[in-house]
Amino acid sequence: MIHGITSNQSTFHPVEFTAGLNVVLAERTDASTQKDTRNGLGKSTLIEIIDFCLGSRATKGKGLLLESLADWSFTIDITLASNRIKATRAITTPNRITIEGATDGWIERPDMDEETGEYVFNWDRWKILLGWSIFGLPRTNDTFKYKPTYRSLISYFVRRGPDAYNDPFRHFRQQRTWDTQLNTAYLLGLNWEYADQWQRLKDTEDGIKAIDQAIKTGAMAGMVGTVGELEAQRIQLEQEAQSAESALTSFKVHPQYEAVQTEADRITAELHELANQNIADRRRLARYKESVSDENPPRPQALEKLYKESGLVFPDVVRRTLSEAKQFHERIVINRRAFLETEIERLKRDIQGCDTQIKELTISRATSLEILRTHGALQEMTKLQERNIKIKGRLDKVQLRIREMRDLKERKREVKIAKADLAKVAEQDYDQRRVVWSKAVRLFNDHSQALYKTPGRLVIDIGETGYKYQVEIERSGSEGIGKMKVFCFDLMLLQISQKDPGGTDFLVHDSILYDGVDSRQRALALERASQITEEAGIQYICALNSDMVPYDDFSDNFNFDQYVRLTLTDKIQSGSLLGVRF
Repeated sequence: MIHGITSNQSTFHPVEFTAGLNVVLAERTDASTQKDTRNGLGKSTLIEIIDFCLGSRATKGKGLLLESLADWSFTIDITLASNRIKATRAITTPNRITIEGATDGWIERPDMDEETGEYVFNWDRWKILLGWSIFGLPRTNDTFKYKPTYRSLISYFVRRGPDAYNDPFRHFRQQRTWDTQLNTAYLLGLNWEYADQWQRLKDTEDGIKAIDQAIKTGAMAGMVGTVGELEAQRIQLEQEAQSAESALTSFKVHPQYEAVQTEADRITAELHELANQNIADRRRLARYKESVSDENPPRPQALEKLYKESGLVFPDVVRRTLSEAKQFHERIVINRRAFLETEIERLKRDIQGCDTQIKELTISRATSLEILRTHGALQEMTKLQERNIKIKGRLDKVQLRIREMRDLKERKREVKIAKADLAKVAEQDYDQRRVVWSKAVRLFNDHSQALYKTPGRLVIDIGETGYKYQVEIERSGSEGIGKMKVFCFDLMLLQISQKDPGGTDFLVHDSILYDGVDSRQRALALERASQITEEAGIQYICALNSDMVPYDDFSDNFNFDQYVRLTLTDKIQSGSLLGVRF
């Protein structure tokens, strides 16, 4: 229970709280104009100070950690695990919490500062102590990835900011679904460990979905296609790998492979040259043979006739040379025939020699070509090896992708089965805990009926995705009824959250909760909170603006003013909580 809040600054307005209803009132004076506001008087600041003393995160430049408050420290007077202590936290040293009072039986004990003689906690150990004393949390819980945390749990009992009053199950807008499921389950007495398992299954499922999406978009190299398509690719690569392996196995390396190849190329070129020369010689031989057979001296009669005809033109002296001309022509024919016969014999010898050379070169080239056919160069073997390695590498990748995709399908089936099994087990546990959660449902219904004459409903369901919570109150479309859902839910939590060693015995609401709420429901809510907390010896602290107080709607025997613990005013500057403006 919170007994009071003080500060080291004299301008601060200290406040004391008791069991039951406690109201911090912001009063509007007659002298105020429409431009004046009670925002800034300190109602929300007081709630922030309570949360600060209870271990909220301290971020420089945000919340209370302002330069103008550098010299300030705040002290909460509180009972934790049967020990009433005072805990002081300074703005400039938020990691240091000074403790005054007995700490017997605590799982965490403060250390003594040898310089000051004070007993202190650091921030982390202070949160451990608060989690244990207020909610029964263990010192450590490394078994679970997702687990209840003190700061999330306390935020249901000290709600801060407008977003905290929109949904009973969320204390801030971006609260993760698993955090809502798990911490609410813990507070309602359900098995929160199932929420941890659901979230871990969801993490696995999200990972699978991410891989699926990457495959569909081609973001994962080599993963495009179905298992069947990859199997077809695997078979093709296996055939290529087998062929490449066979070629590599039968491959023989000749040490002078390149020299043999050069020699074979040279012989081939020489054979082409010899063949061309042989063809030319054979054609020339054929012409010479033809010329020899056609080579005959002119007939004497023809020559004489020629000379007679010539004599008609030339003088008689020409006739004298007829015998000489016959002899001349005979000599020419004899000489030409002799030349042709000599050439024919030479060409025959050249052709025969060329044929012999061609035959020898052909045999030599055949030997080289056989070597080239049955052997290869080292660099060719290296290329074959590289190709073989590449094919095997591609084959290994495809086989790996096939295994991965099959494992992915198997994981999908396993997750689906695990979710169904978990839902079944959780439903059985839900039935076994009927007495626990039924109490929460009844209390919520009672509170809603007290406000609206018609019982609302707290619905707790279990599905494949985990716990599902819902609250219903008739005419719940209005903002006011929506906020009263939060009131009924929180009041119910306060009643059932009594755990060893101490339990949660205080609930703090800002005036935001009552904005837009019908005055009749406001009066009923305040009376209900007063009644429930006084009967149970627990505590409800709320902040209100004076024009929110529904005096005309209170019961005749309800004296609201007796519950006002602190009144803040806009009449003078010192009337605010801190007594100064900043």
